[in-house]
Amino acid sequence: MEKKTEARALFEKKYNCAQSVFAPFAEKFGLPMDMAFKIATPFGGGMGHAGQTCGAVSGALMVIGLAKGITEYDKNQKDACYALANAFQSRFRAMHGDVTCPGLLGMDIGDPDVLEKVRELDLFHTLCPTFVGDAAQLVEEILNSAH
Repeated sequence: MEKKTEARALFEKKYNCAQSVFAPFAEKFGLPMDMAFKIATPFGGGMGHAGQTCGAVSGALMVIGLAKGITEYDKNQKDACYALANAFQSRFRAMHGDVTCPGLLGMDIGDPDVLEKVRELDLFHTLCPTFVGDAAQLVEEILNSAH
């Protein structure tokens, strides 16, 4: 199953946006999927519904870290990882105009009253599946081209 489809399917099963993007890639890089779900949990909703960086973006950046991150200091490898992270964010921003929940949803979910309004408008289910799918697809493309 392609990662975009897998990510969207996980989101439909009520995993958050970060979990849905991160988990499909985890086992390929030696991380059990259940651990990936745990690690990514607090990144959903723009960092725990704080209305910051979109969880789909955070999940994709975690994938880049699994694939190209460093375990010992290596400036070139670290810079290469950062370059991939920046490429991902640039492409995602070009597609959707922003990388934050408020910028993507048009409402600041960091405010509890606004979060409730977003839920009433069902924006998490009408807009976010696209962000999740696109993030998974973009990170897959970026990693495939980085070989």
